[in-house]
Amino acid sequence: MPATPDNIADRIRAARRQAQMDPAALRAELRKYDINLSKTGLHRLETTEPKNPNLKIIEAIGEITNVSPAWILFGKGPSVPESEVGTAIRSRVIDTIELMAGALDLTARQDSTLHNWLKSVRETKPKRVKKP
Repeated sequence: MPATPDNIADRIRAARRQAQMDPAALRAELRKYDINLSKTGLHRLETTEPKNPNLKIIEAIGEITNVSPAWILFGKGPSVPESEVGTAIRSRVIDTIELMAGALDLTARQDSTLHNWLKSVRETKPKRVKKP
């Protein structure tokens, strides 16, 4: 995420988008935390700066979207935990390759090979690379 959004509402929306979730998916995940947020309630949370944010909701959104509740509340620290930055970057690179492949004029065999390779890359745990 390039710049830290200015307020809690923007950071909640940014966290949801970073997790590639639509509002309905976030609401469904929140129900697993016994938080029943209506469509309007989530929309309000993402568009209106809360005067007294509900910490249970903030913590659940942080856990669901894999961001720090402190980042949501105060905009301090990374939006992605340091231990998961590599995984997040790797996932974005794979998504970009898949998106760009759509612009190529591939044969059916090439397309199948590419998609099989992308699937295997997504399922393979990355190796830790030691810095020199």
